[in-house]
Amino acid sequence: MSSLSAESILALKKQQLAALDYTQPRVVSNAPSTTSQSSTPKSNGSSKKKKQKTVYSQPTDTGVVKHTLSQLHNVIRFLKEKVDVPQTAEDLKLNKIADINANKELYNHMINNEKIHYNSVDHTFQYKPDYAIRSKEDLLNLLKERQEKEGVSRGMPYRELDDCIDLTNSIKELESEGKIMVIRLMKDNSPRLLYYNDLQFNTPMDKEFVEMFHNVKVPDESDLKKSLEGAGLRTMAVLENKTRAEDKPKQRKRKQPNRKIKITNTHLENFLMPTKS
Repeated sequence: MSSLSAESILALKKQQLAALDYTQPRVVSNAPSTTSQSSTPKSNGSSKKKKQKTVYSQPTDTGVVKHTLSQLHNVIRFLKEKVDVPQTAEDLKLNKIADINANKELYNHMINNEKIHYNSVDHTFQYKPDYAIRSKEDLLNLLKERQEKEGVSRGMPYRELDDCIDLTNSIKELESEGKIMVIRLMKDNSPRLLYYNDLQFNTPMDKEFVEMFHNVKVPDESDLKKSLEGAGLRTMAVLENKTRAEDKPKQRKRKQPNRKIKITNTHLENFLMPTKS
């Protein structure tokens, strides 16, 4: 009886297991529901992105640069080109440089800039060069002051006068009058250096000495070296090589460092010592 009851119980369990539906498996997860989480954050993120991408209406392009410092740079460059002509606020606006009446910040920068001269009487702006030269007399006085000043080169580089008014005619007049000396470039004959010509050093000479100077015959280039050697003069090449050799600093020989080697492997000391044969 015990065996029959066990068999009946086993058959009953098999019937219960066969009755279960395994076609749709159930997945149990401890994670919270994704419907509520995915709905609210995504909506917030999308709304933030939409706010960042919002493009507001822009003013029409008037051809004037909006940045104040960029406008200031354009104003200085324009005034430098018109260095001899003062400009008004209306002139700057008509030339599409800047509208300083509508930009107070730019106006304050201009009246306080070291490269801009502001005339408060007629309200004009003018470029302020490094040297205030308005005439040939101003140029002559500048060269004279530089000649007498110590610690600077006596010659005035012409490139330092580029931002002044056009000095071409003034330089020609002063040079023809003998008041300045001009060193020009070979390629285009343009001025490179300007010197003040101090007339007190132009000592007059008698006509006799002038004729003697011009009557001295200079030998040809091929015979010049022999003529100099015949007069007891040495060529510059020998002197130049000698001075260069003397100017060279003597190089000191470096002593070889006396390095002492300390044996740390004391257990190999007898092995490393030389043996007597």
